[in-house]
Amino acid sequence: MDPELSIGLVRAAGYSTYAAIATLIVAAITIALFFGGAGQFWGPVNDVFVSLTVLLLVLPVFAVLLLAGDQAGWWFSALSWLAIAGLLLVAAGQLLLVVGVISLNTSFLTGGIGITPFLLWALASIWTAWTFGVPSMMVGFLLAGVLVMSALTTAVSLALPGVATGIVSGVLTLALCAWMAALGSDLLGRA
Repeated sequence: MDPELSIGLVRAAGYSTYAAIATLIVAAITIALFFGGAGQFWGPVNDVFVSLTVLLLVLPVFAVLLLAGDQAGWWFSALSWLAIAGLLLVAAGQLLLVVGVISLNTSFLTGGIGITPFLLWALASIWTAWTFGVPSMMVGFLLAGVLVMSALTTAVSLALPGVATGIVSGVLTLALCAWMAALGSDLLGRA
């Protein structure tokens, strides 16, 4: 790939990651409003902002592939493309739910199927960060924290639904924002 194009894509990915922080915060606020009883209106608004967030993460996944792909090997490239496809599936599912083409249960299916390769990519990205420094080791540590918080959020939501789930979900949102801020900064630094 042309070096100037690669630099431009990595730079755009950094800005895209920063934009994903904003859409994630809006998604978190709107889902809190929805479950807090502020009205049904906030559910579809949340779905749209979840879609925007995952779409904004497509470019950073591609940028990490550009930066680490040669070192990490073919399997990382394949996993990165699967993660991108998964993010697109999540976004499509959320938007199809908003317009009434699919049911809430079907959106859970598209979301679960779509997020799985992204989570596997996240694990692989932690390895590339700690092995090759792409993305930075700090980004890898923050991403490991996000994955631990994701598991904790799932466990708490099953065991203690309600306020405890809301608190842990808030901490997960903060951890995601910290990871995305570090990733965006790392990508812009490399561009």
